Amino acid sequence: MARANFLIDRRFEHQILALMLASLHLALWWDFGSALSRSMMLAHLGLFLMWQPLWRREQRLNWKGAIVFITPTLVFVIWMDWRLMTFWLLILTAIAGGRVTARRGSRYAYLMALVFLVSEILVTCIPSMITLQFARGEAWHVLGYGLLIVPLVLFFVPNSKEALNSEKSVDFLYGLTVSLLTCILAMGSLLSMYITGADYPVAVIQTILAIALFLLAISWLWTPLAGFSGLGQLWERYLQNIGTPFESWLGRLTDVALGERTPDGFLESAVAQLIELTWVAGVAWSSDGSEGERGNKTRHFFHFTEEDLKITVYAHRRIGAALRWHAQLLLKLVAHFYRGKQREEELTRNARLQAVYETGARITHDIKNLLQSLQTTTAVMQASKEGEEAELRELLGKQLPHVNKRLQLALDKLQAPEKEAMAKGPVSEWWESLQARNIDTGIRFESELASDPMVPLDVFDSVAENLLENARGKRLSEPNIHINVHLEARNGAAQLRVSDDGSAIAADTAQRLFRSPVNSRSGLGIGLYQAARLARQWGYELKLTTNRPNDVAFDLKPV
Repeated sequence: MARANFLIDRRFEHQILALMLASLHLALWWDFGSALSRSMMLAHLGLFLMWQPLWRREQRLNWKGAIVFITPTLVFVIWMDWRLMTFWLLILTAIAGGRVTARRGSRYAYLMALVFLVSEILVTCIPSMITLQFARGEAWHVLGYGLLIVPLVLFFVPNSKEALNSEKSVDFLYGLTVSLLTCILAMGSLLSMYITGADYPVAVIQTILAIALFLLAISWLWTPLAGFSGLGQLWERYLQNIGTPFESWLGRLTDVALGERTPDGFLESAVAQLIELTWVAGVAWSSDGSEGERGNKTRHFFHFTEEDLKITVYAHRRIGAALRWHAQLLLKLVAHFYRGKQREEELTRNARLQAVYETGARITHDIKNLLQSLQTTTAVMQASKEGEEAELRELLGKQLPHVNKRLQLALDKLQAPEKEAMAKGPVSEWWESLQARNIDTGIRFESELASDPMVPLDVFDSVAENLLENARGKRLSEPNIHINVHLEARNGAAQLRVSDDGSAIAADTAQRLFRSPVNSRSGLGIGLYQAARLARQWGYELKLTTNRPNDVAFDLKPV
């Protein structure tokens, strides 16, 4: 078992490759076609099975796979001839030439293997297949012994860590290119030999030089030059535009996305653009809640599915692999823009719901504050004595117009939440109204009014009433705290402070206080958040300036 693991271990990949090439060389040079030669060929095929990079070596073959491998092997060994060997060597050349490696050591190893295989074709198979005089000379035998040096050197090439950490693959295009170049080299050598009458070795050298010059010219034309973009860019543009003008399609799709508001409208317009492609005969689609089709249905079609979006494209002709790949790319762009439209619609819907929620929360707080003012006024009236009718009338004369005004503002917000109406008035009048609404509440009011600026009344009302409401709520659990309200006005600007000597606000709550709604035991927890937003809209800033035990203060001041 340990020996078997040694044979399939990727750490010994170069050694297995060297043994495979050596057994192949011996099968070709030791009395080709004899029992010994066929035995070496059988060993070579077994080593190839352990070396091949096309599928996992550790994978066990089932009986079907074993039959598929054993049958061609026996046929190959029994009917082995030079034409079959040439074909097999071309396959090995394609695999070795298309091997994808990242380490320099591995690249050199496979380059040596490629040189060996091409040499076997040119030196062994071609001369033996057409019975050239060169195959009977001393130089031919010297080359035969010399080729054994390649497997010998390859056996001692160390394996890189890449062989341990990654599964190799074969690039089909590279392999096909190398195999075709080898065919051209062999056929070109024979053609040059018969046309020029040169010896076979000379014809091989002439053909190698001609192919080298051709590749040099192609590489020179492939790179961008002055005034010429190079064949490489032309090839890339061709790959991007196989039946699908990619750049113009992307531009048109962007225009459609900007012009359409709904996902379904965008999808219909995108399908209309897709129909305009020359190879498209018709398109059918279905998504969440909508479906449709355009054009004609044909027997050439393919399906594209991404989540709930399903698109079927019908073509005028058979859809090849390259065209299918590019069509999938175009449809992925359609799906990407379609998802974007769906997200945009969802965000718009959420924004509307958020606006309704915030407006309702603000109006709820306004109504709640108005009810508290009315409760305070009612309590004063109930506690009044005979002979105080004049004071009560004066109090009602101040309070009722204010309540009526606040109710009208709340109604205006409910009818048109996007239009923020804001009344302004002297700060001194607002201050008197605030004190009148909070008579006999145990709140201390202080003011320093060096001037009487105009202030946004709704901003000051909302901030003051929310702060006082929170302070009164704190007083329920901390009965002995003192609440102070201080107003300062000078140089045409007013600043309001509400403070208390109760416990500090929790750190996590203080951090989110004006950024988002917070948890509240007595309401929605959105009052201060909305008050701070309203203040910012009108050029004011609400801040928690002090937050420590026995000293909690909020300030409202111009920015």
